[in-house]
Amino acid sequence: MIRRLERIEKEMGYCQIKLEKEQRLAIQAKFLEICRDQLSDVVERFAGEVDEGELNGNRLAGASFLQVAATVAGGEHAETVGRLRDRFRCVGLLPILREELEMVRRELEELAEKLSTFSAFHRKKDGLEQERRTALRGFHFSGEEPVLRISREFEETEQYWNVLTEDLMNYDEALFHVGRAVDYLNSARNFVLSSRSQFSVEEWLRDGYLIDLFKHSPVGRTKEMVEGADRNLKLALRELLCLADFDPDPTDFEQLLQPFFHALFEDLFVDGRLASTLKLVERRLEKAEKLRAFLEAARESVFELQSEKEETRERLFHQIGDERRKLSLAPPA
Repeated sequence: MIRRLERIEKEMGYCQIKLEKEQRLAIQAKFLEICRDQLSDVVERFAGEVDEGELNGNRLAGASFLQVAATVAGGEHAETVGRLRDRFRCVGLLPILREELEMVRRELEELAEKLSTFSAFHRKKDGLEQERRTALRGFHFSGEEPVLRISREFEETEQYWNVLTEDLMNYDEALFHVGRAVDYLNSARNFVLSSRSQFSVEEWLRDGYLIDLFKHSPVGRTKEMVEGADRNLKLALRELLCLADFDPDPTDFEQLLQPFFHALFEDLFVDGRLASTLKLVERRLEKAEKLRAFLEAARESVFELQSEKEETRERLFHQIGDERRKLSLAPPA
């Protein structure tokens, strides 16, 4: 009878772990749904504003790049300059956002498929609880037995241990993605620096196309690195939102691509030295490195607490077994 109870409780512990995982996947699915809806709105709006043929030409909103630079340098038509800046950002962002939208849709489908498998664990847990109640009726209880108190303490400890174990997995995933973001931003910084010596803004303004800029230049490689950093910071945030005791600083996860295109517009049509782009990348690199250090410290604290609770959990489990051996069997009905 005691072995039967131990087997039931081990299986129930496994079900609890799975159900804790289900809750976190449901949070991530909600996050992705919000991302999907926001991306859909932006893609639809940008698609209505952009002539996609502009990628293959030396014109922006009907004006040549040299004319755009002259308009910006004049500084007399702030509204016109704002429209040109927005047009440049839209043309650069639209292909990226479309690709991201498709990626988010695929991830949502995969998550929905995973979540559909968890209903079996709800049924299994209900069955195990009924089986445990039936098994416990085989013992005589006065209500004063230590095993009752220890069992309650064990269940509370195990539930907390399950939460901490899942927290560690979320921290590890978040740290992986933040580390990737740091790597991408370091690469972006290097590409900006190389662009300042290898990419001629003056020649591009005269003879180049947007597709050259975004696909076939060191500036384009910078854009790809910024895109990778932006994606990994979103993946990290998706993991961190699963932590009940963690309140992310929104500034650590601010969108990178829109300010990148804003800075790049200033650098191409105003400054010509890519100084704004470099400053943006270096500022976000510093924030990402600080975020990684903060998460590493937070993860270490959770690991120490989880290790402590694991020792308590093992001790209580053995105490339950010892106390159950002292129980008397209930008389036959």
